[in-house]
Amino acid sequence: MSIAIIINNYLHDVASAMLLASALVVWLAGRQVERGASPAAFLAAYPLLKRIAWGSLAWIVVGGIPRAIFFTRYEWDPAVMRGIVPALIVKHVLMSAAILTGAAMWTRVLRLVRSDRGQQVGA
Repeated sequence: MSIAIIINNYLHDVASAMLLASALVVWLAGRQVERGASPAAFLAAYPLLKRIAWGSLAWIVVGGIPRAIFFTRYEWDPAVMRGIVPALIVKHVLMSAAILTGAAMWTRVLRLVRSDRGQQVGA
């Protein structure tokens, strides 16, 4: 059971990073299209990155349930025993920032896709 919880927590962190990374790539490609570049890179990247983002978001929600349930046992108590509570707090602040930034970037990209300019791109 302990191994499953530890793996879940690790994959939860990875999902947070993947949401941000997918948003960054598709956002950068979208910016290039806005600046007049060929939409080929955007059109090629968008569907796959959208699936990665939705999968990451699903894992963040689903994987967050056991993480929250077992937080004190597998994260808080060991951090207290080792004296690294500030590091644990910083980690969770950074992961939360990655999730919020990724969601904000995806929101901007979705606005582009749904706008007239996005329709011209063919997305």
